[in-house]
Amino acid sequence: MQNKETSKGEWILYFILVALTCLGLLTSCTPDYLWEDHSQYLLDDEEEFIPKAFIVSNAKYQEVYLDTLQSDTYFTLYAEANKMPKRYEYNGEYNIWASFSTPNRYNDGTNTSYVDDIPYVSTNSVRFDRARVFNGKVQGYQPKQLDLYTKQVVGPIHKTAVKQRDTIAIYMDVTFDDEWFVKDTLFVVLRAR
Repeated sequence: MQNKETSKGEWILYFILVALTCLGLLTSCTPDYLWEDHSQYLLDDEEEFIPKAFIVSNAKYQEVYLDTLQSDTYFTLYAEANKMPKRYEYNGEYNIWASFSTPNRYNDGTNTSYVDDIPYVSTNSVRFDRARVFNGKVQGYQPKQLDLYTKQVVGPIHKTAVKQRDTIAIYMDVTFDDEWFVKDTLFVVLRAR
């Protein structure tokens, strides 16, 4: 192989290429930081959120007076929760859900398995919502202490449970955007009207 020397013109082109590359890197690029400060997205001291939720009642043992003329009866209970910080609002709504449960079951005394195994409370989840205003008037339930509310229908309750003055334990689990959790319990004492 023949050893070929680099010509003077090639050295000049090489030097120009290196100078342009250095000039381009120094003037057009800003350095990317490896760590970005995310503290602006954290909660401020004045925005500290304390989740609150409860079943609306007068006492831990709430007496409910029901009609015993019908074979099955129902009642509605309400729960309230506070709003989350504004940054947790999605399209004007909050992601706050409650699920109710109870160990108590419907029993009409016939010992029929498909009838006697119905829970008093549906196990689905219900979303907390703010009171709706139409023409300047609040429609439906208006929360008394906190900002949002939900409701749950309890039943069917057979009239024999009302006559026996049964007590129903109702448990509520509330999730605030899957970050905070609140639990509450209410014992409902059934009374005949």
